[in-house]
Amino acid sequence: MNNGLKALRLSSDELGAQGAFAAWQASLPQFSTDLNGAAMADFRVEQTAWLMDSLIVGSGLLAPIRVVRTLSQIGDGYSQFQFIQSIRGRWTGDADGRAIEAEEGDTICFDTARPFRVVNTFSNHRFLVVPRDKLPHALVSNPALHGTVLRSAGNFVLAAHLDALMRCLPALHEEEAARLTRGTLAILTAALGEIDDQRLSKAETQPAQPALRLRVERYIEHNLASPELTPEAISRDLGIARSSLYRAFSPLGGISSFIQLRRLDTACALLFHPEEHRSVRELAETLGFENSATFSKAFRRRFGCSPREARGRGTTQSRDTKAMFERWQVATQPPQQAAQDRSLVGAESV
Repeated sequence: MNNGLKALRLSSDELGAQGAFAAWQASLPQFSTDLNGAAMADFRVEQTAWLMDSLIVGSGLLAPIRVVRTLSQIGDGYSQFQFIQSIRGRWTGDADGRAIEAEEGDTICFDTARPFRVVNTFSNHRFLVVPRDKLPHALVSNPALHGTVLRSAGNFVLAAHLDALMRCLPALHEEEAARLTRGTLAILTAALGEIDDQRLSKAETQPAQPALRLRVERYIEHNLASPELTPEAISRDLGIARSSLYRAFSPLGGISSFIQLRRLDTACALLFHPEEHRSVRELAETLGFENSATFSKAFRRRFGCSPREARGRGTTQSRDTKAMFERWQVATQPPQQAAQDRSLVGAESV
């Protein structure tokens, strides 16, 4: 039997400005959100979203707001990619110190495992939430992805695809959605090929600190398996003063913390790879952890479950878009219905 896709709708016309803003905030606990100085009475939101296999696809209108992902929040393990495509309106902010300026037609790339800040004018936009393991490793590990604004021909193809997809989603069934998910990811991956072209064209004008950080991050990616991957080794091999190294990575929690997070994210991707058969202990050793116990403890702290639990389920608690979408559904429902759903969830867990 074919089933329709899970869907949600959030409307300030139905909930009122204050109720809709409260629901919108409740659906995004991994971010700090506010009205950026605007009056509550002026808040407006009209958004619809669907769970398309492992992707969340949506669109809508949104009044000016501010969304921030702080360094302290990154410890919650929420680690996915979000893409916001502006149809009308302007988005500005920064990602790891890199300025974001997106106009109509642009697509902004966000890695929620890294800090960022963004504000918007009144906007009409589409959005796409993608689990990390659904993108090629070369893209996932590319530090230039976070904060990049896509403007190439590939982005226009992606826009046309998402526009057509939004019209089809209400009538899609799960089997069709699985097929279209593969196509959507292929088009997204092609559009993201613009990132390296942008990096090369901006190399001469990029601020010194972000450029230094990109250089170090690429060194880290190539040496994750080395137990000798330390700030001292990086400073020595790249000829960078340790003070400059520490200063560059201070917005990300420090260089040592960044190395561990990259090792954990890489381990998570490997756990879900269909051709990866090494044990948890072997993966821990491969990625430079002292032992499997240290690795498992750090993994649970970041992702909310053990490596074995994640491998068994095929996802981590923090990366499960299906569970996240269900939380969105409860948060965006009218108060009486949301209370009933929460009580049902509680009863099922007893």
